[in-house]
Amino acid sequence: MGKKGKRESESEGHRQRKGTGSYSLLGITLDSVDKGTVQRHLLILVAACILMKFIVAFFTTTVFHSFIDYFDIGTYFNHTLPLLEGQIPYIDYQIEYPVLALLPILMALAPAVLANDVVVFILFFQFLMILCDIVTTVCVYLIALKIWDEKRAFLSAGLYVTSFSAAYFVITKYDAFPTCLLMLALLFTLYGMKMKGYLCSGLGFFAKIYPAIAIPFFVLHNAKTTSLKEEIISALKIIIPLCVVLFIPFLILRPEVIKTYLFTTGSSAAVYANTLTYTVYAYLQGIGHLGITMEACSMVMYLIMGLIAIALLWSAYRDPEKRPVTLLKLIACALIAAVLFTKFHSPQYIVWYTPLFALLVADDLKKIVLFYLYQALAYIEFPLMFGSFYTNLEYTNPVGSAAWYGTLLFFTAEFVVFILLAILVVRPEGGIIRSAKKFFGMRNTNE
Repeated sequence: MGKKGKRESESEGHRQRKGTGSYSLLGITLDSVDKGTVQRHLLILVAACILMKFIVAFFTTTVFHSFIDYFDIGTYFNHTLPLLEGQIPYIDYQIEYPVLALLPILMALAPAVLANDVVVFILFFQFLMILCDIVTTVCVYLIALKIWDEKRAFLSAGLYVTSFSAAYFVITKYDAFPTCLLMLALLFTLYGMKMKGYLCSGLGFFAKIYPAIAIPFFVLHNAKTTSLKEEIISALKIIIPLCVVLFIPFLILRPEVIKTYLFTTGSSAAVYANTLTYTVYAYLQGIGHLGITMEACSMVMYLIMGLIAIALLWSAYRDPEKRPVTLLKLIACALIAAVLFTKFHSPQYIVWYTPLFALLVADDLKKIVLFYLYQALAYIEFPLMFGSFYTNLEYTNPVGSAAWYGTLLFFTAEFVVFILLAILVVRPEGGIIRSAKKFFGMRNTNE
C-alpha cells in the first residue's frame, strides 16, 4: 500500500514528465507534457473507440449469434412521432426521460425526416452516441493525466475504449450522452473550472438524473480553496437557472412531468431480476423459505444505500487533502451504491461507472483483470442471457430447477466480482479497516 499511496500522492503534478511543452484541448491547458505523445495517444484512442463498436457488433451477431438491442432506440423514435404531428413533449404527451434526452433524439430525427427512413434515425443516433463516447474517452485520458503520467493515462483510456460491455450499450442506448456530461463535469472540476463543472453536471441531471450525484462532491472538493457556503452559492447559481428553464415551465403546464424525475426513486418500479435485491431475495425465500417479503428486502437495501451516501458525504467533508483521486473514488462509490442497492436495474448502467473504473484500475494488474472479468460477465448478462434465462422481472425457469439455480449462481458470481472490483478500486490508502477506524475517530493502540 505504501507504493500505491506514493503513486497517488504524485497526482498534484509534482511528477516529472519527459516533455516540457503545453497542449490545449476542451479548454484545458496541459503543462509539461510531450505534445507529440499526447496527440498520438489521442489519435489512437479515438480510432480504437470507433473500431471497438464495430468489433462488438460483429462478435455479438456473428460469433455469439445474439442481437443488437434496438428496442430503446425504437422507443426514442416513437417519442418523436407525436412531435411531428404538432404535439409538444411533456405537455401534450408524457416521456419517461428528462428533457435534455430529446437533444440527441431530435438531432437524429432531422436527417431521418429528410431521408424518410427510420434506419437513418438509428444510424445517426448511434453516430451521435459514438461521438459522445469519444468525448468521454478524451476526458478519461485528460483526467488520468492529472493523476498519472502520459503512459498510464493512455492505459486508463485504453481500458475504457476496450470495455466491450460498455461499448455495446453505447450503440444501443442514450446513456453515452449523460455519461459524457458527467465526465466533462469531472474534467472541468479537476482542472479548476468549477462553474463549468457545475453546469455540465446540472445539464447531466436533465439528461438522465444520475450525473447530479456528483454535485455535492464537487461542492465539497471545490470548498478547499474557497468555503462551503461560497461553493453552495456557486452551485445554486447554475442549478436554479437550469431548473427555471428546463423544469419549472413543464411542471406548471403539466404537473405529471414530475413522474419522470420520481421514477428514479423506484417508488413505482417492481424489483428487477438482475438486481442484488432480487438475488438476495432468491436465497432467502427461494432457497431458505424464510418468509421474507421482496419489499422488506428492498427496504433494507435502500437503507444501506442511504447510510453509504451519508458516509461518503461525511468522508468528503472531513477529507483535508481533497486530492483528485479521492474525488474519483467518492463519485465512483456513490454511483456503485446507486446501481447496486436500488430495486430496478438496466444493464446499460455499466456505461455510467466504467470510465471511473478505468481511471482507478490502471495502477494494478489484479484490478485490470477483475475489470475485464466484470465486463465479460456483464456482457453475458446482456445480451447473451436475456430472454433465455431471465427477463426484467423474473428468471425464466421454474424455481428450484437446474436452470433457475444456474441463473442465480451466475448473478451471484457477477455481483461478487463487481463488489470485489469496487472494493479494490475505492480502497482507501492504508486499508479499509484502518480507514474506517480513522473515519470513526478510533485509534490503533499498536501505532
